[in-house]
Amino acid sequence: MILDKLPKISVVVPTRNRPKELAELLQTILHQDYPPLEIIIVDDSLECSAKGVAGLYSLNFKSVGCDLKYVLGNGDGLPAARNLGVQVAKGEVILFLDDDTLLPGKNVLRIMAEFLGKNINVLGVQPFIISQTDSITRNELTNKLENAIYKVFMLTYHRDNTLAVRRSGASIFPNSLSKIIRAQRLSGCCCCYRREIFKQFKFDTNLKRYGFMEDLDFSYKVYKKNPKSLCVIPYAKIVHRHTAEGRLATKMTIYMSTIYWFYIFFKDIFERLILNLVAFMWALMGNLVATTGGLILKRKPKREWWTLIWLLNAYVVAFKNLRNILGSNLGFFNKNFG
Repeated sequence: MILDKLPKISVVVPTRNRPKELAELLQTILHQDYPPLEIIIVDDSLECSAKGVAGLYSLNFKSVGCDLKYVLGNGDGLPAARNLGVQVAKGEVILFLDDDTLLPGKNVLRIMAEFLGKNINVLGVQPFIISQTDSITRNELTNKLENAIYKVFMLTYHRDNTLAVRRSGASIFPNSLSKIIRAQRLSGCCCCYRREIFKQFKFDTNLKRYGFMEDLDFSYKVYKKNPKSLCVIPYAKIVHRHTAEGRLATKMTIYMSTIYWFYIFFKDIFERLILNLVAFMWALMGNLVATTGGLILKRKPKREWWTLIWLLNAYVVAFKNLRNILGSNLGFFNKNFG
């Protein structure tokens, strides 16, 4: 397609305390052969650490016809930052990128724009995600065994050419991608939606900080209302580095992933189906089994056994506050981010 006829892309980048990673991402966007209409940096950092980076790159992007905008977030977390970016955005398509991602090729934005231009019934698309942790060499047999265990226990596992949501609220992610696939959800680190979607849906601001499962919550709602409207394409790729900088401590991460999992399951997945509830309870038990087995088989030091204690306690907190969770009141947990 002719570049002038492609849908204009607004790139929204929420960021928190990662100026180095943000600069590296901007550098890869700057070299795209189809520049975005604008880049909106939503800064949730405590010391506005992204402001200097935005100022440094502003003229560079102006020279390629892209407007680089800096917006100060309210510190309420990733979902709120994305909603704020949508309010500012002017493009026909809005692409969300995490600040620890990279666009390894020069044609990533053009490929996604061309795909949406040719497929008018597709509302959301994402490239194939290359996780930097995938480059770590591991025993293939160990990988297969771990994946099989996660599959049996209704936890998140990997399968070729699949991106789906399980009855438990866990996901199936693609190990490899050899064709365009229809998806039941998209991943938040690099998802792209048509602008009109945001007239019906917003990211859930009950989910704070980096908002565990906020991407599933948003995209699965789009999927349920518009089946076959979400796609993943193999010929555009993105690197997700999973940077440790700016993340929560292990204990708080365990509590967040547990409590938000309960919340998203009962909000989006349960639908009063007994099979779904059984799958969820089975997955909770499986999570304990997998965590314990990992600590034993990988011969983790004693200090790391605290992760199991924290996980058990997170279950207790979640069940104790189940009424609040069902009522979408996460204040009992989110007060920790005040």
